[in-house]
Amino acid sequence: MKEQEWHKRVREELYEKHKKMGLRVETSHSVNPNLELFRGSPRRANCLSDADLIVFDSNGNVAQIIEIESEPNPKKVSGVVVATNLCSLCKIGNETHPLSNVFLEIVYRKPKAKSKKADKLEVMYEPLREMVKNGTWGCLSDFKWDVHE
Repeated sequence: MKEQEWHKRVREELYEKHKKMGLRVETSHSVNPNLELFRGSPRRANCLSDADLIVFDSNGNVAQIIEIESEPNPKKVSGVVVATNLCSLCKIGNETHPLSNVFLEIVYRKPKAKSKKADKLEVMYEPLREMVKNGTWGCLSDFKWDVHE
């Protein structure tokens, strides 16, 4: 499937931003076409989500997962948060990395002016953050979503 132009531009901008910070960044649509996220062992049946970018900290641990959504469907965005939080490891090529205390960033295109999607996303944001931050399960420490033009 061909990557959408807006999605590609945003992915490349975020990749360069993190690389300039001296961080290891892995991206989908490159040498590693899939950045898969698993619950338990890395078997196809356990793959709950994937990512567009994975950023590592200076110790080599997964620090941030970035998902880019060109269409900000509220159900899909909330599904990304929950599915990612359920994951315990990621697979990049032949490498597997545990997921713990990871920050999730969802970047999406601004909804159309008369769309109710922006309102729904706003209503969902704080309850989802509270669920992630106060939960006793899951790999996420926090998340945010950003509108990107």
